[in-house]
Amino acid sequence: MIGLALPQTFQELIGPSAWQLLLAEGTLRSYRPGQTILRQADPGGFLLALDHGRVKLLASAEDGAHLLLTIRGAGQLLGELAGAEGRRTATVEALDRCTAHYLSTARFDRFLSKHGLTQEFHRYVTGKFDQAVSRQVDLAHRSALRRIARLLHDTVVLAPATAADPRRVPFTQEELAGSLGLARSTVADQLTTLRAAGALTRGPHLVVADLDKLTEAFRV
Repeated sequence: MIGLALPQTFQELIGPSAWQLLLAEGTLRSYRPGQTILRQADPGGFLLALDHGRVKLLASAEDGAHLLLTIRGAGQLLGELAGAEGRRTATVEALDRCTAHYLSTARFDRFLSKHGLTQEFHRYVTGKFDQAVSRQVDLAHRSALRRIARLLHDTVVLAPATAADPRRVPFTQEELAGSLGLARSTVADQLTTLRAAGALTRGPHLVVADLDKLTEAFRV
């Protein structure tokens, strides 16, 4: 399969043993698909270590539109950028049934200090900012086909092992259009192109047939 690097997770940066210690510091919380986990502009003061499932990050505009920023999977931190006194920069919604561990910002800071992981956390945050810049470039300069293919790719690659159909994308055409700031007709045309190329199966649902072909479309 053609490789397409995703941002490194915090779990990968600190290793599985330290990740389990981090989870043990927090309080387990569960979220159903579609549930809002964090809301843009709400105060910070805590973060979540995502242990299972996928979430989507959305930015809200003044006119009420919601633009999808990225998809995140297990091993990531959610809400850590707000710190103790900041505000949430995005809304986070569950795509799957998710589990995460709640930690206050103060408790998380103590964990980093105790285990000597402050530098790893800074690397993680820097990686997130780099990804945000890449996404902005995509929105401003990349074709609709590339943007759609990238979203479908990331969503499938991050599917949890417990997903009933990991290659099915849990978005409708309307949701894709709204999330990417595209016309529905544009999304429909590009999905037709991806189906004709063999990247997606034919039918009413969004199901990836060939991840390599989807990746090729992403590189267009």
